[in-house]
Amino acid sequence: MATIRVLQAIGGLDFSWKRGDLVDLPDGVAAQWADGVRAEYANQDPPSAPAGDGPQAPADTDPPADPDDPGDQDDDPDGPVLFDPAEHNVKDVLAYLDGVGEQEALRVLQQEENAEEPRKGIVGQRGSILERAQANDEATERAAETSRGGGRGDTIETR
Repeated sequence: MATIRVLQAIGGLDFSWKRGDLVDLPDGVAAQWADGVRAEYANQDPPSAPAGDGPQAPADTDPPADPDDPGDQDDDPDGPVLFDPAEHNVKDVLAYLDGVGEQEALRVLQQEENAEEPRKGIVGQRGSILERAQANDEATERAAETSRGGGRGDTIETR
């Protein structure tokens, strides 16, 4: 028997494993799952097997994300991928900020202001960016308010 650690959620007709689960399996089955993408051996070396046996991980796959490495945060399937202004030019950052709400605009502006070299084309427009973000929030709230009850105000929605 071998123990594997699940790296990404896996489910079938009679099983369901979530990320981080430890699962005991027969050696041959463990070798099929422990491909470094779906699962890995937990605290042990893989059982010795003749060369050429078992599945091979595709050559173009990235190594599994390290939850302790901040650089791997975007690879975490359990969390959202956040916009990083450092990975984009000024034009792309401003275009992104044009369509977000106040909370996200504040987060991105804070990241930009804390950068080694904050870009004036972004931080210099803080006031107008936040005004647009507040307007986006208000428009979103108006749309949500209109859609409540099927857009017919206080009447009960029936279908």
